[in-house]
Amino acid sequence: MVVFVENCFHWIGFHIMNDLLDNGFQVDGMDSLDTDKKEHLSMFVGRNQLFRHVSASERNNAYDISLKIEDDALILEKENLVTIHLPLVFGEWMPMNQEGVYDQDDFIPFDSERFLTEAVYVGDVLKSLQQWFATSDLPPILEVRSFHERQTGQRKLENAVYIRNNRPIQEEINRVKKHYNTYQKFYQ
Repeated sequence: MVVFVENCFHWIGFHIMNDLLDNGFQVDGMDSLDTDKKEHLSMFVGRNQLFRHVSASERNNAYDISLKIEDDALILEKENLVTIHLPLVFGEWMPMNQEGVYDQDDFIPFDSERFLTEAVYVGDVLKSLQQWFATSDLPPILEVRSFHERQTGQRKLENAVYIRNNRPIQEEINRVKKHYNTYQKFYQ
């Protein structure tokens, strides 16, 4: 199966691409290498036989799955187009510091109510994404939330997906902080 990933060196795109490669998918990734971090991330996959870094002109329409990475959503295209609205996703390589994460322009401390209620580790999102790849009948919009988030607002139940963290959130925070300390210069 061949998957196209647009913005493959966005921090979420990188996790998705790595997971796909680890699971034997062939991946065509498109992204500019306009930052040190993107350049660094490209070196992790550059020699993988299943990965090909493509330009817009090299992109073809013969992909089994196309995925566009945005800050707060994934646009999944298989038989139809599905917009997957993401919760507060955190993980290695995301904009952060030792005290918390940046969600676009908002700083969210690790110990804040918002983080503890809404945050989902990127690895847990990847497990759900694999299931969505295998599902043939997805609604046009999926609202993904943390299992801990009790407030559903006006979301329709059939379009809401709640993801449970597989490990205690503090354990994931500690792992991400350790990674941040090791690769801090690439987080800027």
